[in-house]
Amino acid sequence: MEKQDKKKRLQTIRKIVSMNSLESQEDLLSALRAEGFVSTQTTLSRDLKQLRISKVRVRNGHSIYVLPREGQFVPAPTLEEINQTKWRLNFSGNLMVVHTPPGHASIVAYDVDNIKHPFFLGTVAGDDTVIVVLAEGADKEAAGRIVRDLFPKLR
Repeated sequence: MEKQDKKKRLQTIRKIVSMNSLESQEDLLSALRAEGFVSTQTTLSRDLKQLRISKVRVRNGHSIYVLPREGQFVPAPTLEEINQTKWRLNFSGNLMVVHTPPGHASIVAYDVDNIKHPFFLGTVAGDDTVIVVLAEGADKEAAGRIVRDLFPKLR
């Protein structure tokens, strides 16, 4: 009888998770109770592990329980992942333009100025953009590598 109850409880947990956006084990326990199953948090934790149910962050920033199916939910990117995409490096003539997350440009400019390399004549920094003035005839690829070595997040 115990195995049959567990099997039904596991099936019910799957159903509840697939049909609801639950953020806590307490919410899941309440939903389980409403279906006629009384369980402890310890048992529920074991059940979630056995079912490979995990929490993922959704677009609103909250984390909810989801079933282990690929593509069911697309996790929302973290702030670090979002900022990672803001690091870019481009050239125009003898100017190198470095895009950073907000507030990072002055750090980039400071570091580029302090390496005192003959390729770099000077920098102008805003909040999220740095303009690096390159010397006439400077090798852009080499200059880009130097700056990328300083800031590996740059693409």
